[in-house]
Amino acid sequence: MFIATDLDGTLLTPSGTISARSAAAIAAAEEAGVPVVPVTARQLYGLDDLRSRLGRWALCSNGAVCWDLHAETVLFHLETSAEVTSTFARELLAVEPRTRFASIQRDGAFFASQAGYADLCVFTDHHRDPADMPRLGIEEVVGAPTLKLVARHPSLSVQELAAVARRLPSASAVHITSSGAGMLEISAAGVTKSAGLQMFADHLGMTGADAVAFGDGENDVEMLRWAGRSWAVANAVPAALEAAGKIAGSNAEDGVAQVIEELLEQRIAPVV
Repeated sequence: MFIATDLDGTLLTPSGTISARSAAAIAAAEEAGVPVVPVTARQLYGLDDLRSRLGRWALCSNGAVCWDLHAETVLFHLETSAEVTSTFARELLAVEPRTRFASIQRDGAFFASQAGYADLCVFTDHHRDPADMPRLGIEEVVGAPTLKLVARHPSLSVQELAAVARRLPSASAVHITSSGAGMLEISAAGVTKSAGLQMFADHLGMTGADAVAFGDGENDVEMLRWAGRSWAVANAVPAALEAAGKIAGSNAEDGVAQVIEELLEQRIAPVV
């Protein structure tokens, strides 16, 4: 068995921290030989304040890159080509020219943001100060392979921009989702949290049937459907609640920790 959990809105408290109870549950699982792997929209640097309470592995960029947190090396990555990214961005700009983009390049080492993108952000969107974001031309943003392209609009909601994006000619070549922040998150078709987890499971010599997954957002839906057992936290969006097999307590109630504790108890309970 291994445990895959989203972070923001799921494992983390509403204030964005790992509670003492959750940290203890993770430590107990790891000690019992059950890996706990965060599967998050964040990048490696976005885990800096959390790493002391996590295990060895983390999947970032919605499953597009797997990090060994101990060695700080990449196990695998699933990049979207510059051709796919550029085509999608140009089509979206043609119908919504005020859209602004950023892309996560070089396994997260380079945040390539278009001029004007930072003006639409707050710190928690990317766990970086918008004042420090580059202000690049669109060619530099979409001209290289990326783990994830993000798009936002000054007046359209995420749902409205998604509806426009899904009507584009190139929409079938990409996967469009959201992690709850005010932006679309775009990767190549088929690159989801479940795709990254399948590769991670292969590395462990396991399958989806061995996975226990937790999530709360639209970008968790594929993961929740893929795992052998899955829980959406009570504060999850409707799509995640529908995709999950069961409902856990909210992230304010340490819902993930509660379930991990129960699973570990069942795993070590004597046969009678």
